[in-house]
Amino acid sequence: MKKDITVKAREVGQRLDLFGVTYLPEYSRVIIQDHIKNGAITVNEITKKPSYIIREGDTIQIDVKKKKTIKIERTEEDFEKLNIPIIFEDEDMLVIDKPAGIAVHPGHGIQDITIAEWFVHKYPEVKEVGENTERPGIVHRLDKDTTGVLLLAKTQKAYDHLKLQFQKRHVEKEYLALVFGEVSSTDGRINQPIARSKRNPMRRTVDPEGKPAITEWKKERIVNSKYTLMRVFPFTGRTHQIRVHMHHIRHPIVGDTLYTFKRKKSPEGTKRQLLHAEKLRIKKPNSKRETFIAPLPEDFEKILNTPSE
Repeated sequence: MKKDITVKAREVGQRLDLFGVTYLPEYSRVIIQDHIKNGAITVNEITKKPSYIIREGDTIQIDVKKKKTIKIERTEEDFEKLNIPIIFEDEDMLVIDKPAGIAVHPGHGIQDITIAEWFVHKYPEVKEVGENTERPGIVHRLDKDTTGVLLLAKTQKAYDHLKLQFQKRHVEKEYLALVFGEVSSTDGRINQPIARSKRNPMRRTVDPEGKPAITEWKKERIVNSKYTLMRVFPFTGRTHQIRVHMHHIRHPIVGDTLYTFKRKKSPEGTKRQLLHAEKLRIKKPNSKRETFIAPLPEDFEKILNTPSE
């Protein structure tokens, strides 16, 4: 892979190795650092340290051999173990209650079965549905450890119909989130743009130069005088939007290791971010609007019902 990339104003201030991870997400940061030290990634044709802070107008030269994709063989038993609950199904679409710990589609570092793989295994005819062969039928996504309602399109016509509603923001979404601290207000609105972090490409952050992102919320109840159960309504669909916005108002989601302040301690038994896509309302292909609901997962419910220490 050979390419020359001119650094844009919004990318200024990043370390060279983190910039490289952004453009070569199939490689780890350690491998990117090796490429930099070996001269496969240079700045203005000069070898720099991985810690070099890039500047506007710099030209980053990348000359890295394309990484070979290793195909992992799956068995029928592997797919059966997923045991994914189906909320609704017809000839156009499938609505599932996505469990925690399963990625929606393939990505950097993901080797376990994804929802996309499971979907094609269950319905081979959907293989070409959508815009990306690695994401067949995937209309929208949830983070790996987020649970709840997820729509999958069985036909291209259904995919286009559903996708358009997400793009025009005609979809009504409701999440439940357990956040740190006692939230004093009864409701609120967060209108803060979001962009990829310049320091850590795995994270997103509130950034005036980012894409518009709007999240509204209502307080459900205080839990054990330490946490607050919130009902959250994202009006846009930015990556990690709810997690970033909750962190921004200093009430990060319990169990979220990527966006939680280090001094915050999650309840014992918390193994993931406690964020659940409970409801989704959308117009079905050739039909009326309908609301799909996923019950609160057992691990989330257990934390809510654990007595205060």
